[in-house]
Amino acid sequence: MRTVWRGALRFGMTTMTVRLVSAATEHRSRMHLVHREDSGRVRHQQVCGECSLRLTPDDIGRGYELEDGRIVQIDPGDLPAPEDGVIDVQQFAPQGDLDPVALHRPYYVEPDDLAVRSYVLLRETLERTKAAAIVKFALRGRETLAAIRPQHGVLVLHTLLWPDEVREPHFAFLHRDTEVRTGELAAAAALVRAQTRPFKPRDYPDTHHEALLHLVEANV
Repeated sequence: MRTVWRGALRFGMTTMTVRLVSAATEHRSRMHLVHREDSGRVRHQQVCGECSLRLTPDDIGRGYELEDGRIVQIDPGDLPAPEDGVIDVQQFAPQGDLDPVALHRPYYVEPDDLAVRSYVLLRETLERTKAAAIVKFALRGRETLAAIRPQHGVLVLHTLLWPDEVREPHFAFLHRDTEVRTGELAAAAALVRAQTRPFKPRDYPDTHHEALLHLVEANV
């Protein structure tokens, strides 16, 4: 598994060397736009929206768009840089406080050989207290908020969306006074109980992805 980050995890007076490994592999589509005549890949050129010139990497900078549509050019190097190579525990919180909507990307946290004892100490402590470690660290040059919690014998780090990135559910129906009859609730609860069983993700394969692979194999 490919390492995406390596550094130190600071937990109280303890510092352990760890690495982050992506915990998920999405079924990314390998479908591309191609020329029907010869299957050549269709390439996209970087063209300026103002002057229509084709640009080279040296021509391209960074710009921040204001509410009125104006663009302010900035140099990312002028932004404050977070401390690199350190995952800092900011606090601990009940795992139930984590909003599932805010959970972003998962990573496995793997300790170096000399850090296994400290790692197990943190894992066992979080399991017993049912707590999560809320941390900050620099990922790809940007300060990132994350939560660490134990799962399947390892520590899993979930990057978190910032509070202003989570949209509030503003829907008109939430303000309606909708009554549900007792009999309807009882019938629905009975249906749920009848269809409740342990969830096994392997029971739900990605049939679209499988069909795509079979179609590709047939067309090779």
